[in-house]
Amino acid sequence: MDIKLWMNRAGAFFQKLLQPKEEIAGLEIKDVAIRILRLEGNQIRKASVTLEPGIIEDGKIKDRIKFVANLKKLRSQFVSTQGKIPVILIVPSVNVYAQIFSTPAFSEEKLSEVAQLNLESISPIDLKSGYADWQKVGFHEKDGKIELLGAFANKSIIDDYDKALKEANFVPVAVEFPALAITRTVESLAAGIDPLKPQVVLNIGSDGINFMVLANGNLYFDYFTSWKLIKEEGNIAREILFEDFKETIIREVRKVANFYSNHWGGKLDNLILITQALNIEIAKLLKDNFSFQVIELKLRDFTDLPPSWFGVLGSALRGKISRSSDNLISLAEVGTEKAYLQSEIAFFIKIWRNIILTSLGFLVFIFLLSDTFLKYNSSQLEQKLKEVLVAPGGQEAAQLQEKAIFFNQLLAKAEIAKNGSPAFSALLSKINELLKKNIVLTRIFIDKGRSSALLSGRSSDEASTIDFKNALIKAGFENVSLPLSNIITNADGTVSFTLTFKI
Repeated sequence: MDIKLWMNRAGAFFQKLLQPKEEIAGLEIKDVAIRILRLEGNQIRKASVTLEPGIIEDGKIKDRIKFVANLKKLRSQFVSTQGKIPVILIVPSVNVYAQIFSTPAFSEEKLSEVAQLNLESISPIDLKSGYADWQKVGFHEKDGKIELLGAFANKSIIDDYDKALKEANFVPVAVEFPALAITRTVESLAAGIDPLKPQVVLNIGSDGINFMVLANGNLYFDYFTSWKLIKEEGNIAREILFEDFKETIIREVRKVANFYSNHWGGKLDNLILITQALNIEIAKLLKDNFSFQVIELKLRDFTDLPPSWFGVLGSALRGKISRSSDNLISLAEVGTEKAYLQSEIAFFIKIWRNIILTSLGFLVFIFLLSDTFLKYNSSQLEQKLKEVLVAPGGQEAAQLQEKAIFFNQLLAKAEIAKNGSPAFSALLSKINELLKKNIVLTRIFIDKGRSSALLSGRSSDEASTIDFKNALIKAGFENVSLPLSNIITNADGTVSFTLTFKI
């Protein structure tokens, strides 16, 4: 194996061990199904549960008990472990209203205040009973204004979903809507499409028709028509015939094409199609009635993933963003991030608890193994000693052993006596008393024939050296000589010196 690759893998392992992080999944709720998907490296983990009619209607929970039961079923299919699963929640499109608005260029702090005021002015609902949020999508060069996308949802509907998910051990980290999630999938994974150029996306799903206009990789326009509204046109409930289906698509596409032309001042060239069924029929219908090119959305990665999973994939991509960097629309109370933080702390404690318990178990095993080994060796040595004592010459060996022990005891006492005796002569002791912390002696030479001595050493500075010389004189040392030529300044700022005196 390549050493560099091995080192990278080892580094990633220890980083994950020291800083464990729980991955965030995308979870989408529709009237007919619940889907969950999480990105795990280059792989995906996913699960889905089909809902019976009447559990979710028009994007609202109608049978809470069955809904929670299905959430728990989904969780058991997704993972087998216990603990909370953090998710980016996608609520049905019918629950969300989105609109573009613009403001003059302000600082980040001021922009937040201005955006909030604009949300209050354009909100279709009373914000006291709803959630609203915004995100930056672009900059309009003609008038120098920042373009923002605002979104609104009924508080009671979102709270119902939030409580149900928590009861099933899911933690909603953020709440968004399908168009926002699909935009992220197109921007990150669409094959053969430039997400920076304006694009129109038509998503035909089980709950209705969703039109999106994308530019600069952001959502600029979201228009949703549910099948229920189409069924109830003219206040008469009826089944949707294929002819009605075709007329509805043609009519709605014309509306979106007009919006595109008015906003960007050009003709619509391409339309990206996402549909779970009738791909060929719908593509032919659009080509026969419009001049633009119809492009069926294909992904660069996860090519086997059905179109019905494109939205939840987009939310899973959002889950890869760090929470501190996620400033995208979230239609939920602030407490969802606090719940996620608590989940992260619990996950961190769980990981390190397992590491500590495993390490302690391993150490206990090593200690028991060592204890067993030492006991075995000790018993073996005792047995051999007994065999030696009963053998010929054994008593003599025992006496020699006792004498050796006694000798070692005397040697130990002699070592103690030596360590307790004075280490210096009177002369050296006196010199040692005069030394300061900033002076270190490197050489002591005593010439008994001439009754003289030489000291070499280092000090922190020249003044300290002279003080040491004066201290020797005051202490009674005779003929203390320290010529200036014997004081040398070193490269590190210290001073080396050599002085002499008479004994």
